Amino acid sequence: MFCSHCGGSNPNGAAFCQYCGSPLAAAGGAPLPSSVTAPPPPPPAWGGPGPGGMQPPPPRRRGLGRTVLIIIVTFVVLILVLGVVAYFLFPAPAGVEITGVNFQSVDNACGLNGAVDTSWYNTTAGQSFGLSYDITGPNATAGNGTLACTISSVMTTTPGFSITGADTPLSIAANSSQILSFTVNPPGTAYTGALTLTLT
Repeated sequence: MFCSHCGGSNPNGAAFCQYCGSPLAAAGGAPLPSSVTAPPPPPPAWGGPGPGGMQPPPPRRRGLGRTVLIIIVTFVVLILVLGVVAYFLFPAPAGVEITGVNFQSVDNACGLNGAVDTSWYNTTAGQSFGLSYDITGPNATAGNGTLACTISSVMTTTPGFSITGADTPLSIAANSSQILSFTVNPPGTAYTGALTLTLT
């Protein structure tokens, strides 16, 4: 028996279509009384047979762009947090700025008493650096020409600083020059100012 409404095949003698629920014609060909209430149609089965069968909707997929955006934002936030933590846990070392070098010498070694080097030296607190000067035998004030001289030691009276590695004693012949080299050891704290060297 075929339903005149949906065309579905039904068992003989069925009163209602098993697919759409419409009343079926009786065996004699007359339709069933309209007073008979048709049962509700069964819920469609996903992928079921017959005209009422339906396919399930495809699974919803998240966009790849949204996932990438979440990863990038998370990475940026993590970098910022680590930067703030590092700033407070590991502060930048203090700087040492030497605005000039003043030479002092009681015996005016090689005529350097009162000499000034106006160069600017920058370093990190506690980080040593080397200095070198080209020392020339001075002219005598008495008109005797150029004299030989000797530098026996290099020290400093600037608090927190020390001098090591000086290539002394350094003997400078008349009418010649020699390189005086030494290492400056700055303090472990910030400093800005002049460095005083004492020569003997």
